[in-house]
Amino acid sequence: MKNVKIAVTVAALLVSGQALAQKAGQTRAEAQAASAKKFKSLDTNGDGKGSPAELLAFMTKSAEKRGETMDQAKVDRRLKRLDTDGDGYVSPAELAAEDLAKFDKADANHNGVIDADEAP
Repeated sequence: MKNVKIAVTVAALLVSGQALAQKAGQTRAEAQAASAKKFKSLDTNGDGKGSPAELLAFMTKSAEKRGETMDQAKVDRRLKRLDTDGDGYVSPAELAAEDLAKFDKADANHNGVIDADEAP
């Protein structure tokens, strides 16, 4: 039952377009799978890379769901941070690297699971 709740929580975050949150009980493998699903939502044309226009649309949709606005400067900063190979696109690996770095930071004891005392 606990795994079902975690999966539903992660799915809700993906649908809303919000950043992946680390929840108690989430494993690194679950975080990696959630990142892959998030990338599929970003890559609307299915070419395996997130273009600046796709990132803008993805971030704008996410912001609107939170009742916020998105501007090009925020998108440009995010693209610069994500695009570690400098090709102008976001790859699944680049997005996963950011998402898993957040997971690893939250996983203070490095056991591959977000324990209750590590969850935000």
